[in-house]
Amino acid sequence: MTSLKQSINKTRLLKDFFKIIKISSPSKQEKALSDYIENEMLKLGLSVKRDDCNKFFDGTTGNLIAKFTPQFIKNNPPIFLCAHLDTVMHKNEIEPVEENGKIVNKNKTDILGADDKAAVAAILEALKIIREFEIACGIVYVIFTVGEELALFGSRHIDLTDIEAELGFVFDSDGDVGVIINKAPYHNRINIKVIGKASHAGVSPEKGINSIKSAAESICKISSGRIDYESTCNIGIIKGGVETNIVPEITEISAEARSMSESKLENISADIISCFKESSAKWGTKLEYEILREYDGYEIKENSLIVNIAKNAIKKIGLNPTLRSTGGGSDTNNFNSKGKFAVNLSCGIENCHSKYEYIKIEELEKLAALIVEIIRFDKE
Repeated sequence: MTSLKQSINKTRLLKDFFKIIKISSPSKQEKALSDYIENEMLKLGLSVKRDDCNKFFDGTTGNLIAKFTPQFIKNNPPIFLCAHLDTVMHKNEIEPVEENGKIVNKNKTDILGADDKAAVAAILEALKIIREFEIACGIVYVIFTVGEELALFGSRHIDLTDIEAELGFVFDSDGDVGVIINKAPYHNRINIKVIGKASHAGVSPEKGINSIKSAAESICKISSGRIDYESTCNIGIIKGGVETNIVPEITEISAEARSMSESKLENISADIISCFKESSAKWGTKLEYEILREYDGYEIKENSLIVNIAKNAIKKIGLNPTLRSTGGGSDTNNFNSKGKFAVNLSCGIENCHSKYEYIKIEELEKLAALIVEIIRFDKE
């Protein structure tokens, strides 16, 4: 590692990370953590504002948007850094502890919440290093989003008008530091309601129309799982019927489709609806459905400025950069669809969204050092 890596204050970084981890912030309930982070950024001299995106999804607070102006301004284009404040739901208090070089939750039945609080802590530490060592850099905007784990709600409804930066770095991918996600899929959610006719299942079943049977036949026709090398489909939720002695009148299905190709995505979505229409015609059920775009896909060219900044920063902390695509979505998708150029970077977390989640301490340090190098990049 470089000398800059050695300048990361490991004790402070871990202390801050543990504080952040312990503040519960499941989606829609991020206010306590947001208040804490806002105060930390104000201490660093950032100008901070909070938007009202939460009015669109009933959350307790909006996105935090801050501007960092260094003591010594470099003639670089401004950039923005992003991580999300929310976690998936957890049942108990999170108690972070160190075990064999890893940070885990002492409560083995719940998540750790390093997704994405490792990135939040690392961004704050990087800004502190820039201040303390008076490192020259350009203007940096910091965006801490809310509602990411729901459906990227915070970034979906964010107003980027005041973000005078075209280049953005999101830190929300699992795995060891050094990976650049430059391609991610388009994503549709498909909600379907199959409407049959209720009747007594024992006395007059022939007077009813079984919506579950109609829906089941449709589902059996649908190609799901891995469709091809860049497309997937999943039937995720099925709800139908009210009691065993009633022919089920209504069955509701929620499915999703993803593809790197927008045209393929639309074809997969259309095929799903076509299967339900065929079965409904056969069984006499009615059909209601909606196809919702969750987010657009993106692809950032390998030789682009933003990818080169990330590559060079990764090399400067002694690692070999790796480019890859992902089948998942992140705030990166929404930033690109709103006209910015953003990539998603790995931040050292492992087994996120599960009770086996952890992050290696050395990866957290690498992440903070990487962010410093991104902030202080040299314009080629």
